[in-house]
Amino acid sequence: MSDAVETERPAAAPRDRSAAARRAARLRKAGREAGIVDLLNGGASIPELAAREGLTEHSMRSLVRKILSKRMPAPPAEFVAIQVSRLHEALLVSYSAMSGANLKAVDRVVRIVRELDRYHGFAPSTRTSEPRQLAARQPLALAAPESSGREMAPQPVEKSRFAAQKGN
Repeated sequence: MSDAVETERPAAAPRDRSAAARRAARLRKAGREAGIVDLLNGGASIPELAAREGLTEHSMRSLVRKILSKRMPAPPAEFVAIQVSRLHEALLVSYSAMSGANLKAVDRVVRIVRELDRYHGFAPSTRTSEPRQLAARQPLALAAPESSGREMAPQPVEKSRFAAQKGN
């Protein structure tokens, strides 16, 4: 076995964890990110940004991807889920406020349910002042099929093995 030679490192200075130091670090990071976005908007390439910041191209690509992902708007599916959650909470509050004396709460419940229906795709999203007319539809019940009198083949009559026998 070989003897491992330990190299002594100087003790790292303890990091300042105060609120002011954290705020200053967040401000520096936000300023750095804003500068990178401004340079990207100005037409700077990733290699130029990497050289300016003292990073490798791979690290700069990762950083740019991270910065841009934070600035992207939320996907529509997440937005719809958040809106439905908010409407559900409002519905609970309005429904609990409903009583015979509080007719405004009834109106609110109806409006919230209408909005929930719209988000779930049950109602049209555009509002019109004209009343909608129902289209003439076929009856929902289907006509019975023509019967020939005999639908099934005749079945032989069988005695049950477990039935009580008469005469014993």
